[in-house]
Amino acid sequence: MPDVISSVRLACAAAAALALAVTAGCAGTTSAGGHGHATGSAAPASAATARPSSSSAASPRNVRGELAFVAYGKLYLRGGPAGGPRQVVLPELAYAPAWSADGRWLAVEVSSPPPASQPYLRTPATLWLVTAAGTGARPLTPASWQVSGFSWAPDRDQLAVTAYLPQAPQARSYLTAAVAPTGQPRILITGGYLTEPGWSPDGRRLAVGLGTFTGGQWHSALDVLSVTGGAPAVVTATTQNVLELAGWWPDGQGLLYWLDYQGSASIAADGLPLDSVALGGRPPRTLVPAMLVHGSWLAFSPHGTALAAVSGANRVIWSGGKQITLCVTAGPCTPVAQPAGVVSVGPSWSPGGTAIVFARLSASGPFGPNGHADFSPYWITRWEATSRLWTVGASGSGARPVAGAGPGAVDPVWGRDGSLLFVRDDSLWLLPPGAATATRLTGPLGALSGEAYYRTYYGYVPYSQLFAWTLS
Repeated sequence: MPDVISSVRLACAAAAALALAVTAGCAGTTSAGGHGHATGSAAPASAATARPSSSSAASPRNVRGELAFVAYGKLYLRGGPAGGPRQVVLPELAYAPAWSADGRWLAVEVSSPPPASQPYLRTPATLWLVTAAGTGARPLTPASWQVSGFSWAPDRDQLAVTAYLPQAPQARSYLTAAVAPTGQPRILITGGYLTEPGWSPDGRRLAVGLGTFTGGQWHSALDVLSVTGGAPAVVTATTQNVLELAGWWPDGQGLLYWLDYQGSASIAADGLPLDSVALGGRPPRTLVPAMLVHGSWLAFSPHGTALAAVSGANRVIWSGGKQITLCVTAGPCTPVAQPAGVVSVGPSWSPGGTAIVFARLSASGPFGPNGHADFSPYWITRWEATSRLWTVGASGSGARPVAGAGPGAVDPVWGRDGSLLFVRDDSLWLLPPGAATATRLTGPLGALSGEAYYRTYYGYVPYSQLFAWTLS
């Protein structure tokens, strides 16, 4: 699923391609990068001089599963057949690595850095494929495709890819295709605008948001496609708005989506409602009145029909009263209680679906309503230092801190073996089940420095797009 940066970039790309009157929204997105480094903060490290190191306690054989991560724009593999950390040589910057269901393949976006004058400009991205050993890196999509989203099938080595075609006629500017490690891509649907594709839990169908701009307004629908071909089935549709796919219900009987009012990137940046619609014609309903469109802020239970979302609007990450909200896709939503002066983000479910882990950070002092913190690396680092990991039961009760993660832990991922993988101090750490303390695996990632700095957004750092774990 997309983070808010991807979503806004796609909206801006669609606006540019179709000459839409949403220039102000796109300009607002670009201006988000205007916050410079704080006075007295350290100069960013250079990708040419920085290389991730490993803890002596975390040899490759102690890494649970296989880990792919991006550090200073370069892709590394660790664990499994790659050993590592092993750098994968790619022609430009790596982003958004993702493992296939069987762990044989890694897909990753490769793109050039944006110009310094337009740090939020999305440069053309090509999808590349790498073996689990870190060998055989090769492009998987044509150079004419600007990849805007992709996902692996849950049960086989096949990808769904959505791409923008800058040179195509306006009415055919986007496509979604089925792509395999071998063979030619098979185009499934084309349109003026298509969201990132989502596989059904059984791997037989794909869902996409399809948008066209005609008659001075948007027309948008959520479509379900068969990967073997055939006409799409419309699940729900709207006029004047854009429907951004968020995912499938865990049982495959419905879809979740964000309703983007008037296709406005500026409105979307401050949060959109999360809606749910069942397959079969029943009317949609709103689960969360507003949330930011960050992929790591929406987590589906491994079993059943529950999900955890980060509710709360306002593009500034520490504003808007953001908190974990637990929902049943066919039932009510309940916010997890939290004290004043904090926000809670980044939920991840336990393997059995009985608990959720998340990060809780300061929303007071310099990060409060009258605070003076900006979005420089200095202040983002200070804010992340206030973070602690917490767990709560699937019912929303019994919240308690995760002592072993230590201070400053963010973006936790709960592995199938009960381990917790998370970011702390610009590095990746692992807390095995039952362990008293976490082990540093590798770092630094350079998430606030050099090539990676442009991806921050009003204090949000897309760490979830910098690593992939076969146990997640």
